[in-house]
Formats: sequence, structure tokens, C-alpha cells
Amino acid sequence: MGHVAPRIRASLTCAILLAAAGCGQQQAGTGSGTSGDPIKAGLVANLQKSGFDVSPGYARLYTQQDCKDYTYPKLKNCLANNPAAPYVVPVVKTWPGEYDDPAMVNAFGATRPGYTSSYRLDARDALVMYGRMPPPGRYMSIQTFELSQQGHWKTSDYLKWQRTTDVIPMQYLFDTIPPDGQKSDRTQSFSSLGDTVNNVGMKRQSGYSFDKDRYFIVTPSATTDRAVRRALQAQGVPAEDIFTEQIPDRDSHGEIGPLGMGRNAIDFFTTFRYALPDPGQEQAAEKWRSNPPMTVMRVRAPASAGPVQRYGSLTYAKRTADSEAGLAGDMANLISAVCDRVRSTAHLRAEDCTHPLPESTKMADPVRDFGWTGPYCRKINMNCLGDQQDAAYFVAPPLPLDSGQVYAVVDTLATETGNATYSALSINDASLLAGVANVLDTTLKGSADGYSNTVGNSGKLFVHYFTRDCAVLRGLPDWPRNCSSISTQLLPSHLDTAAEGDPALHGEFMAALRDYVKPGTERGPDSSKLLYPRILTFTQRAK
Repeated sequence: MGHVAPRIRASLTCAILLAAAGCGQQQAGTGSGTSGDPIKAGLVANLQKSGFDVSPGYARLYTQQDCKDYTYPKLKNCLANNPAAPYVVPVVKTWPGEYDDPAMVNAFGATRPGYTSSYRLDARDALVMYGRMPPPGRYMSIQTFELSQQGHWKTSDYLKWQRTTDVIPMQYLFDTIPPDGQKSDRTQSFSSLGDTVNNVGMKRQSGYSFDKDRYFIVTPSATTDRAVRRALQAQGVPAEDIFTEQIPDRDSHGEIGPLGMGRNAIDFFTTFRYALPDPGQEQAAEKWRSNPPMTVMRVRAPASAGPVQRYGSLTYAKRTADSEAGLAGDMANLISAVCDRVRSTAHLRAEDCTHPLPESTKMADPVRDFGWTGPYCRKINMNCLGDQQDAAYFVAPPLPLDSGQVYAVVDTLATETGNATYSALSINDASLLAGVANVLDTTLKGSADGYSNTVGNSGKLFVHYFTRDCAVLRGLPDWPRNCSSISTQLLPSHLDTAAEGDPALHGEFMAALRDYVKPGTERGPDSSKLLYPRILTFTQRAK
């Protein structure tokens, strides 16, 4: 596209430098925490002196409310967001000549005019994001996804998954941009392009990184990466504090692309996630999230930087885990004890409490059971719903709540079996495919101890209940701590015709279990070594 015109360049520089010198006021809630950035001016000047085009950006917090107010109306899909933490999203100014898809405007929350949360990349482009990392916690990461692509799925692929699984409703797996577009030839993808850069990898390269300054480059070109790194190091940034997300040239199913600014090019979406601040850090964490102290810009290297050197084929790091097979008998005993106690204490019917357990009680692992990772999803034009390699992920199909149903999730607790840094059992609104609440491992820990007289290794297992009103389970061990009441404010009733979302799925929830980052590694546990969580359904007895 060549260089930005001088008049445009001047306005971009003014916006990047921010400052108080008449460049405009920072909008509330859009990441005004960068005014103290000591390197920005020198970095921008260095890049422009080297012939780079530079375009401004900012960071904003993407919340559950943004999902309801913006993402679902735009995409008819909240993309299975993890409610354990909101996301920090880089927002960038569109390049002159960049296709600005009207269907994606404000899809991830309101942005300033001319700015976007989804962006395209020329082969010489990079997204640069840096700043002070959040206060100490259990997890942080940055990851870039392919958000959408040209093409359409084959009827055979759609029918294959329609016949194979009822875990994820089909409209979330196969849809267009705009949604349900009869003539649209662009599909939702939200598929991974590699492993995340997370706090474990940061620590291995540059030491403990929470509450420290760190620098991230997202680019398809090693040439651009080297040039941006040189510019950062010229401002005194240590090389070990810079991390690159490499956009690969291809994956196991073919080329990733096309790149470029045109309508048919793929677009990208980058998120920074921060979860579970350490005890005593909650207030500082809230302050960090409310005003993320991150500088964002996109840059384009000049031809004088050298020929574009694309990265190779996508690879994922190998995942490991400590086998949980030895706990299978203890878990079976816990399930039997839960079934007996719920029937005798709450006087509920327990049709799932058979031997062997029905296959329908097994929560599915989309990667292990279906092979849903970025390369496969891109191949068949399916929405991968933000797949990533930092967690083992299990999910149950939509289940109704409004007729007095009670659900018990029983499994190993991966933080106690050595397979997770943190675990989160989430409540998801099926009508939005949106995470609305989480039960963390700190609550799940000890939840099976009330059955220790008949269940071995109870400290490595958990049981948790979901229902509209937990009063029905009064008298069960550790009640009500082991139960989550899902109010109609949290997840609307099936009778609520005014609620946002798919009316056919109102009043239905989906349980999901995420086990994040095997200790001693940078990735989630190998789920083939874990036991499948089970979700048991209990119903009211006929009167």
C-alpha cells in the first residue's frame, strides 16, 4: 500500500503520542493508562525514521456485558467466553485503504470512529502491544486468532457434525458474517494460529513478569519482527522482555490467508487474558483492568527493511499430564454416593444413576473427541470458538433448568492431581453461548470430603450442583457451598421472551470445565490422561 500520506502521518503521530498537547481527550473505558509511557515518543520517532508507517491504537476491556450488548447482536454468538476473567483487547486505527467490514463494526464493544477490534495484516505489518503487566495472579496470556475468512462450508461437513454431536448447537459452529447471511461468502472462524504467550513462557524467558513491563509483537514477517525489536531495544528495552506471536504461513491443511487489506483477506483478533489475582491483589487487579496500562500501535515495515520472511508451518507444543486412571474407581464410588444421597435426602429421581453410567453423562472434550483445533476448523469453514492449547476443556450440551432439574458435576480436581494451575467450572447461557459465572477450584476443593467414609482420595475429587434453587438440596454434605443457584437474573427463564439470545435455548445452561496449564509446563494438560467429568441429571418425582 506504500507509505501513509504526510497529512495522515501527522495526525497518526499526534494520536500515538497522545500527551496533553491538543491531540484530543482519551475516551472513558478505552485504556487511558498509557499517558506515562516513557518510550512511546522515541519508539515512534525511531520507527518513522526507519521508514515505518505507524498507526495508533489503544487497549480496552472486553466484558460479559459487551458480549450481550455488542457481540451477540452482531455475530449471534458470544464465542464461549471464559467468565473467569474479562479480556483486554487491542483496538487499532484502520489503515487507509483497509476494508472496514460494516458487519464487524463495534462487534467487540464500542470503539472510536475509524478504529476496530478486528484487523487485517499486510505481509509487512505488525501489531505492537506493550506495557505494565497486571498484579500477581495465577494466569495471564496473549493470543491472536483468525477471526473470519472467505469461503463456505460443505453441506457434508455440516451434516457430519449435526449427526455426530449435540454438545454445541449448530448455529454456533457454522455461521457467516453477517450471521445467517443468505448470500454471505464469509464465515466465522475464531481459530487458533499457535500457542499462547503466557506467564509461564514469559517467566522462562524474562523472569517473573507480573507487575513488570513486557512487550509483544504480532506479525507474519520475521523481517518486520527484527526491525521492531531493534527499535524497542534502541529505547532501552531488554531483548528478553520482547515476545513475538508468529503468524504462520500455513498449517497442516494448507495456506493461512490470504493476507492483505482487501475484503477477501483474513482478519485477526487479539486478546490479553488475566485471571485470578493473588489474595490481597483484588483491588489492584480491578484498577488495572478498569484502565489497562497498555500501549497499542500497528506498524508497517518499508521495503528497505528487506524481503518479507514468512514464518513456517503452524505447530503446537506437546502436552503432558499425570495419569488420573488410578482415580477411576474412587470417582465411580463418589458418583454412587452422590446418587444415593440426592435420592434419599432431596427425594429426586436419578435416571442417570445406572451401572454403567450412560454415555450421555460424559462431558465432551472438543479437541480430544472431535479434533476441533484451528487447522481443522479453517479447513472446513467452521467456527472453532477460540480454541487454545493452555487448557483441557470439557463441555456439556444445553440442559433445561426451569422444571426443577438439578445437575451434579463430578470429576477429579486437576489442581489436586498435579494437572492444573487453576480449574474453573463455568455456567454458560446456551441462548448466547456466553459464560456468565464460574466456580473456581478454591470452592471445588474439599467438596467431596463429606463422602470420605466411602470414597478414597476424596481430596482429589469434587462434586458441584447446579439448579435454580439450591434449597432443594438442603442436608447434603457441605450444603450450600457445593451448589450454585442459577437465578433468572443470571440466566433468563425460558418464558422470558424479551431476553437476548436464541429463544429456543432460553432457560438452558451449559456446564464447562477448564483445567489451565499443567504445572512445570507452558501448556494445558494432555486430556487423554484425565478422567472425563460426568454431569448427572436429577428431576422432581411425580406427585
